[in-house]
Amino acid sequence: MKKTTLSRKEFLKLTSVATAGAVAAACAPAATAIPAAAIQAPAATSAPEATAAPVGPRKGGVLNVGLHIGFATLDWQATVQHPAPQVQSNVWEGLTGYATDFTAAPELAESLVPTEGGKVWTINLRSGVLFHNLKEMTAEDVKASVERWLKVGPKGLALAPQVVEVNATGKYEVTMTFNAPLGQALLPLLGSDENKCVIMPKEVCDASPEANKLSEIIGTGPYKWTEYKEDQYILLTRFDEYVSRADAPNYQTGKKVPYVDQIKFWIVPESATRLAGLESGEYDIITEVPTNEYANLNSTDGIKTVKIGPADNLYIMFNHQKGLTSNILIRKAIQAALNADEIMAAAVPDPEFRLLNGSFFPPESAYHNAASTELYNMNDIEKSKEYLKEAGYNGEPITYQVIGTNEVQVRTGTAVVSQLKKAGMNAEVLTYDLQTWVAKRRDGNALMMYNSGGNWIDPSMYQPEFNGTFPSKETGFKDAEVDKVFDALNAETDFEKRKMLAQDLQTLFYSKVATYNIGYRYKIGAYRDYVMDPEGNLARGNLTLNNIWLDK
Repeated sequence: MKKTTLSRKEFLKLTSVATAGAVAAACAPAATAIPAAAIQAPAATSAPEATAAPVGPRKGGVLNVGLHIGFATLDWQATVQHPAPQVQSNVWEGLTGYATDFTAAPELAESLVPTEGGKVWTINLRSGVLFHNLKEMTAEDVKASVERWLKVGPKGLALAPQVVEVNATGKYEVTMTFNAPLGQALLPLLGSDENKCVIMPKEVCDASPEANKLSEIIGTGPYKWTEYKEDQYILLTRFDEYVSRADAPNYQTGKKVPYVDQIKFWIVPESATRLAGLESGEYDIITEVPTNEYANLNSTDGIKTVKIGPADNLYIMFNHQKGLTSNILIRKAIQAALNADEIMAAAVPDPEFRLLNGSFFPPESAYHNAASTELYNMNDIEKSKEYLKEAGYNGEPITYQVIGTNEVQVRTGTAVVSQLKKAGMNAEVLTYDLQTWVAKRRDGNALMMYNSGGNWIDPSMYQPEFNGTFPSKETGFKDAEVDKVFDALNAETDFEKRKMLAQDLQTLFYSKVATYNIGYRYKIGAYRDYVMDPEGNLARGNLTLNNIWLDK
């Protein structure tokens, strides 16, 4: 029997307690192969745990979302930081987006056609699509948007060296020419919600040549950017002239209907405050629910929970350019010392939501493999000490930075540092606010280690974060052998060959300690029972609000 929900307004007044990442994907072999001709939108698949709608969908109301993190930048083209996907996906759209099976499907594109073995891609656009300023989207807007993304986006910058030119070859046709054949990797690169190539008016692109300095926020999405109060809230308003796709709803693409009048995202870093707001009805949906609250919320009248998949990888990133962690022997010492079992238990206390797994690809992915996983979860203190001795380590500080309001980061960092100390390292956790954390991880003189979360739909999706530019050139990982594998992955269209290349990439990541895979977690979302989610999108990836309506 569920308990009755009690108001917690007073708790909201008294409570004050102290994640970035990428959507994961399962991709079947048939879904990932490049077709001989056009790539058309696939039919929508059945959705998990869709909310039953006893009455037909209706418009109206304000949807209040308790969001776990604020913006470091509003420029989705220039960042992999959350909450860009959760918020901006309602405002901007891209050429492709994730389908229900997490393959890339056309969104603003009608089709994407490779020729000359993948050296030329012709993108046929939907006609009649309107921007929020009521201007029709044409090839000139798409050309300008793609060219800007290639200059300012982490994923765009990784692709840029392969691009010869982007041309508007018709009112609704754009042609991308590459210096070598480019296979299926192009599709998720353009549509990945971790750094999406969103389409905006040419005039906005021309006025905003620099990253993080947008002149306006104008998209083609179902909701318009209306108001932003930094660290407080974001208000979006329904775009009544929105032009949707006609095909069936398909997660991030397909038919989208903006049912609610407005969406208000409240920035609430403290999980206890988000929970209290959900129970009191102040918030209709909340993100990043602590796993230890799962049972409690499930027994609360008026509240529903969802287990969000595919699994999200928790990983450690290093400063590869300066300081102690630029020495591979130090990184090997860290790799040898860590007990992933203990770290994951600290990060994700409920075993139902954590998974020890050494692959750099989630269990749901067709690229999941066991290559070099003998280097995962070593928990070998003596081996770690051997590496430290070989490196000439002499007790210098080794720092691990976390966002103070991110509970998973704090618990993870505390566990990691405790284990490094057992191996004789002078390790410590440095706690920052979000903006300082972002700045410090780009600073070669400040960063040593940090952890984050996410995963990738395709092995090529790792390239933007391991090509020497992320999180900055002062700290990023760059390696000629790894680059060679990425080049082969990008050109290859045969699925089985790409699977073998994914194993090669994983082996190099382990041998060079490019990063440290801690394990996987399933996130939890929660919402009020009057929130109608007919496609079950709340159980998928990053928060997606397509076709949600309020039954109240």
